[in-house]
Parts: sequence; structure tokens; C-alpha cells
Amino acid sequence: MFAHDGVVLARPPSPVETAGSRYLTSAGAGLHNGLDMVTGLHLTLPHQSAVICSSGASADKSLRLLSRCGLKTPSDLREYRSGEQAVRLAREAAGRGELLEFQFPPQDPQLRAAPARVAPDLLARLNNKTVLETLIAPDYLPRRQVASPAEVRQIVRADRRPAVLKPAGTEVYSGIAIFTRRLQDRLNRSLFHQLEQVSDRWIVEEEVPFRTVWGLQFGVTESGSVEYFGASVHLPQPTSTWVGCVLDDDRPPAELVEALTAGVRKASALGYRGYCSFDAGVGRNGELRVIDPNFRVSAATTSVLHRSSLLSQHPCAMTTFFTLAPGLDAEPLLAPFIDRGELVVFMHYDPAETDNGPHPATVLGMVGAADRYACGVLISQVQRALTS
Repeated sequence: MFAHDGVVLARPPSPVETAGSRYLTSAGAGLHNGLDMVTGLHLTLPHQSAVICSSGASADKSLRLLSRCGLKTPSDLREYRSGEQAVRLAREAAGRGELLEFQFPPQDPQLRAAPARVAPDLLARLNNKTVLETLIAPDYLPRRQVASPAEVRQIVRADRRPAVLKPAGTEVYSGIAIFTRRLQDRLNRSLFHQLEQVSDRWIVEEEVPFRTVWGLQFGVTESGSVEYFGASVHLPQPTSTWVGCVLDDDRPPAELVEALTAGVRKASALGYRGYCSFDAGVGRNGELRVIDPNFRVSAATTSVLHRSSLLSQHPCAMTTFFTLAPGLDAEPLLAPFIDRGELVVFMHYDPAETDNGPHPATVLGMVGAADRYACGVLISQVQRALTS
């Protein structure tokens, strides 16, 4: 469906600002100014003939594990170790006439003008969180307003109702959300101050008490038709950062799927092609609300795409991160779980120093079992095998 000859480009950090920086990798992701992360999950998308990704994604280990799990892998892998090298690799690909596919719009002027599957300006528009108002019917959106950082402070002081703060400045694509009820916490307060230097516009959104939050996955084919692939349930998140998902019989209502499909059709009409997803949920009073657009490969995309083909014999599947000691060869330890059809590994990440502190070596994988409890037990067994 999505077959094409192309190169997928993990967003290159600005070579001027970050060349040679130790902050270029974070759990296998490229960092731009320590804020916007680029996953290495493109390795799991079989429609790509070539991939440019951060060396922090431990591509050699990831590819071995992917092959053991029966997943197709790219025929050509090009790794970068600095922002400058990432831009050079992408420029060379464009010079050879290869079609670029960006995770986020590049900073480099030459790349912004290069042939791409989706124009950078459209990517910038669709990945800004304010786009929801133009794509989704207002009945499905939380109460929200756009404000400057100074106005945000005034709103928070004057209105004590729980709210969520999201950066929405020009070409700010961070998935970070800051809960106002946690602003007394030093880490959240510091995060707001950091992002304030980058984003001059913020969304102040009511905090909806969700019963369930799903990640609904879609695709837009080259002809412009829209496909709904399915949904995963977000695991409870101690912060706004995605920590994993569940795939079982807990599915979003048809009404929500239809509302989002209409939004993806609008994006298709603008020229978008490729994968996209929305975070949406049902509140305690039954209200359906859409809270986040992702016009890119999101963290749960691969779980939904590979759920049926790889773990179809299990009623429940669960994706999460596993930690391991630096330098450890994870393949022999994970092989028994993989060979029994209980585990699929998507990525292996090397340890990294980031703006938010050190990240350990991690593996992103999906287990399959009879139900959520059994998946939890299996996750504990896999983690114990990696650390004992």
C-alpha cells in the first residue's frame, strides 16, 4: 500500500547549533536543542528501501533482533553521529534523486527545497498542535485557548481548574504536555521555563479526566485514500511521555473513529501522504475528546502495524521499554521469548546523555499473552532475563 522508493529521514538537528554535541542521542533518538526527539522506529517499516537514522539507535543490534522476529528490514541503512552528518547524508540522497520522507520538517534550507513525500511546510502545519481546530469537529476537542507564556502565567494564577500546557509555536513539535497541577514540581517548572525559550505560543487546555486514552493509527495512500489501521490503549503515564501501549479488545467507539477519519481526509486533501495518528480518549462522563495529532510515525505505529501478523495467536499484546546493562548482548537473552512467539523486538537503543539526564540502554518490544495480567507477568520475566 505504501510501497515507494524513498529515504526516511529522522529529523536532522541543526548542524550549526548541535554539531558534535553529546546531546545528539537520547535512548536512540536524535535531539534538536534537547527538546524534539526522533525515534528510530523507521527501521520496522518494510516499505522503506533505505533509512537514515541516528547511530544511537544501535542499528546493527536492532536489525539482528528485527530479523530474528521475522520482520523485514531496510535494504540500505545510513547512520549519522552528528547533526552535520545527518544533513550531509540527506543532501546526498536528494542529489541522487531519492525521495525524502521527513519525520519532522528539516532546518536546512537546501533540504526544505528537496523533493519530499510530504512538503516540509505542510509537515510543520500538521504537526503543530493548533491544527486540531481545522481538522476535528469542535464537539470532540477539550476547551482550549492559545496564549503567550506571559498570558499562560496569568491564566494559571486566575483559574485554578486543572489544565494542560502544550507548546504550539512555529515549528515546535515536542510531544511534551505540562499539567498545571504539577507546576509546583521542580522538574515540570523547569521544563516550562526551557520550552518558554523556544515556543512563543502555548495551548492552555482543560485537563480531561480520562477513563481510557487510545492512539488511533491511520495511513494515507499515494492515491490519497485514507485507511484506519486500528488503535492501542496508552499505558498509564507518570509524565506526558509515552511509556507503552496495550492492544486487546478495548477499542475506541465508531463515532470517534469516524470523526478522526474525517480529519485525516482533510489532511489528505492538503497533500499529506503516509502514516499518522491521534491521541484521543473517553472521559469519566462519556465525553469523547481528541488531544494530540501526530502526522508522522508515532511510538505506537509499529505495534499496531505488526500486531496481527506477529502476535495474532495471543488475545492481548503489550508494548513497553526494557532496560539492560550497557554493553550487554540482548539477543541471546531475548531469543527464547522470541522463538516461542511471545516477544517481538522493535528497537535496541544504546545508553545516552541527554538534557534530562542519562538514559539507560533500552529495548522496545511487544509481548503477547492471554490478557493484560499475563502480559505484565511476561514483561517482568523478560526484564528479569535482561538484568539478572
